[in-house]
Amino acid sequence: MRALNVAKSAVKNFAFHKLGRCNVCGKISLFVCLDVDLARNNMYCMFCRSSSRKRHVAKIILSEVIQNTPSISCIPKKQSLKIYSTDTNDAFYKVLSNYDSYTSSIFSPNIKTGTEIHERVFCQNLEKLTFDNETFDLVITEDVFEHVRDYQRGFSEVNRVLKTGGYHIFTVPCYFDRPTLVRVDTSTDEDVYLLPPEYHGDKIRGKILAYRTFGIDLFHFLHSLGFETRVDFSNYSDQKLGIFNSYVFITRKVFHHESLSVATVDPSYYQLHSSGN
Repeated sequence: MRALNVAKSAVKNFAFHKLGRCNVCGKISLFVCLDVDLARNNMYCMFCRSSSRKRHVAKIILSEVIQNTPSISCIPKKQSLKIYSTDTNDAFYKVLSNYDSYTSSIFSPNIKTGTEIHERVFCQNLEKLTFDNETFDLVITEDVFEHVRDYQRGFSEVNRVLKTGGYHIFTVPCYFDRPTLVRVDTSTDEDVYLLPPEYHGDKIRGKILAYRTFGIDLFHFLHSLGFETRVDFSNYSDQKLGIFNSYVFITRKVFHHESLSVATVDPSYYQLHSSGN
């Protein structure tokens, strides 16, 4: 049934398909549009199934971290760069599964954190990663941190496992003209819903709770952890890569953040920014 619905959507949106070169698998491909309004989350490459959003992340990796490389698939297998992605069985995993320094993870509450499920595929909790300090040159997370209950600890953990000078390339839903919209108060052990619960689809758990939509205060918080941060917004020239209506955060670790206390948000934050007004 799902395959039939996908086929119907592809036919319905045929006029919006685009021909270009995929910067993940490196092939000339047709980027298939299934939903014009949510183009960043589809426009799938017909070969590696990368989405518009993933190709935007790839664009940043290839311009900021691994320069002079035409696609993710062309990264040399013996490249010393250590990469960690919180996604698995995605387009990056397909083209980098034989890359010796590529690690990916899933999160499952039924599996002990740190367990190696497959070769270089681990069960990890972003709030308490089991990797050593300064292990990775690059960490990739895509639309993950809105689902991390203690996002402050999660970002601090990313800072800890990154080498100084390393990059965290990530995407999250974000308002760039207002503070973070807190949907669930997590200041105690019990979740307190401030807004009707919002769930997003998840390949493993079916659906997962969104605790927040980030806002402009995210930049100050990341700075307090030791990150330099900027955002890349997609533009017209990106369409040749099948990138549409997307933005990607680029953070670079300038120094190691030792304590969460410096960056902890005051509890009144939850009351001040819990409404949509």
